[in-house]
Amino acid sequence: KRMILLQPSKLLMYLLFIPILFIKSQSLNNIINELNKRLLISTNFLYCNQIDKLYKYEYKYLRHLPLINLMIFTSTFNVTQLEYNLGAENKLFLILGIEEPPYDLFHTLDLHLQTAEYIMVLDEPLDLKRETKWLEFVRHLWQLGYVHLLFYTSFDEKLYHKIIFPKLLLEEATVEHYISVRGSFRNLHGYPVRVAAYNNTPRTLIYVNRWGKEVFAGFYMRFIRAFIGSINGSFVPIRTPSNSPGNCTLNLQNGTVDVCADALAANTTAFSLTHGFRLASANVLVTHAKPMHSYRYLTAPFQWSVWLCLAAYVILVVGFLSFIYWLRIGKWDVSRYLLEVFSSLLFSGFYLKNIQGKERYILFGVLFIAGFVYSTEYLGLLKSILISEVFEKQIDTFEALVESNITLMVDPYDQKLFAKYNMPKILFSIMETVSFETLLEHRNRFDQDYAYILFTDRMALYDYAQQFLKHPKLLRIPIDFSFLYTGIPMRKSWFLKDHLGRAWYRAFESGLTRKLALDADFEAVRVGYLKFLTTEHVEAQPLDVDYFVMPAIALAIGYSLALFSFVIEMTAWRMSGLFLGCKTQSRMKIKMGTSEG
Repeated sequence: KRMILLQPSKLLMYLLFIPILFIKSQSLNNIINELNKRLLISTNFLYCNQIDKLYKYEYKYLRHLPLINLMIFTSTFNVTQLEYNLGAENKLFLILGIEEPPYDLFHTLDLHLQTAEYIMVLDEPLDLKRETKWLEFVRHLWQLGYVHLLFYTSFDEKLYHKIIFPKLLLEEATVEHYISVRGSFRNLHGYPVRVAAYNNTPRTLIYVNRWGKEVFAGFYMRFIRAFIGSINGSFVPIRTPSNSPGNCTLNLQNGTVDVCADALAANTTAFSLTHGFRLASANVLVTHAKPMHSYRYLTAPFQWSVWLCLAAYVILVVGFLSFIYWLRIGKWDVSRYLLEVFSSLLFSGFYLKNIQGKERYILFGVLFIAGFVYSTEYLGLLKSILISEVFEKQIDTFEALVESNITLMVDPYDQKLFAKYNMPKILFSIMETVSFETLLEHRNRFDQDYAYILFTDRMALYDYAQQFLKHPKLLRIPIDFSFLYTGIPMRKSWFLKDHLGRAWYRAFESGLTRKLALDADFEAVRVGYLKFLTTEHVEAQPLDVDYFVMPAIALAIGYSLALFSFVIEMTAWRMSGLFLGCKTQSRMKIKMGTSEG
């Protein structure tokens, strides 16, 4: 009986002990299930470098997990494959079997998977709130950008999450409470945020106001300052040695700054970027077409093909009229009929007195119609040109830019950027690399002897400064290239990367970025970085020598044609004289021969 009684008592105790273990083992599973559900996590990773403990955890936890993508690792793994090829962006890491902080595991991650959830399961009894080594471990991970950290103590089934500000500590929490404060940094309590400060207008602009205070302004700089102020951080500007964006990349790599107030293209080895939501493109800025010289007004109304047709018409008609006159009179009078043809073309009166008969009416009609059409078109276009401004052909293609022999000026940073992001090869032949300061010196005074490459936001600034000009000094060639998704560059291990990215997206969505861009353009001109160019005044000017070039050219052409016709007539007269002399001599020889016979 005793044994019979003993056995049921042991059996009862065993049966009571199993539900306790089951409830205890379900506690962590419930946490994982709740996180997967609330955070829409589709992939879980389990890491345990002790295989003997892994079997215990399999019985204790894994058998009770719901159907979900689960991968188990006991040694090293390919971080890139985990981050980009397995599951969505939301992932959960369950780290089991650890007695000491797993520094090696996060060293292997190498700043990847910073947005994943990490649950570290501790089996040994300890007081996490007082354990210095775990607090230092949390501080280390936070400085690396890992902020979604949870600790689960299996011996008492408690869940802990971290609090960074105002003092680093681990606090007991529930899943609901953790979700409500997850990754939020609403109050940094004056924590310093280091921002690279340099002039790259309109994105960032540094100047001294009238009260002698240094102002950090610009499109991106004001947004970053507002973001830091909204979370009660301290704005700490770090001046760079020069104004080249290359200093931003260098400082981010060295970890001397947290963020740059600029927009750069992706460089995954050097820094992280906010998500790109706007496609930026580059254009070439070239000089406005030069005003046409007055001496070219004579030929401006017609294209060269029309002038060639007109010259052929004059030669044919003058030759035909002179030939008819020679048949009738026996003389060449090229100058008279050249004058008649030009008179008809200018529609100033012509007569054809020396030509009689039916052909006179036919030729008169031809000259009248041709002269009327030509004079109406030519004189009308010439008058419109004289009372308005006429310019040379505008450079609107890369081929025309190369033919114009204008140098394309770029700085070293842009030269590397365009070499990487598909700049048209035809432009490399005219490219000249200069220092950033030299580039600004020429570009900011709108030097028309050079061409420049600008992205969309900076192009808008130069258009803004020229808005009151009748004819802008610099115009863009309407060909876009180097399409880039740019973003705000940030230190790869900065814990506020996602927060700044979300704030930047909301600013774009609300229209704030457009307002900041317009304010930056206005401020850049107001403080003198760029100046509104002097408005062109239209007023009467004293006559210059240039105004007499056109009539002088017309007079020279007239005298040249007169001389040309005179030479033709003299040549024809001499040739006719020689012909008549030879004819007379031949007749005399024939008569002498006849008389002798």
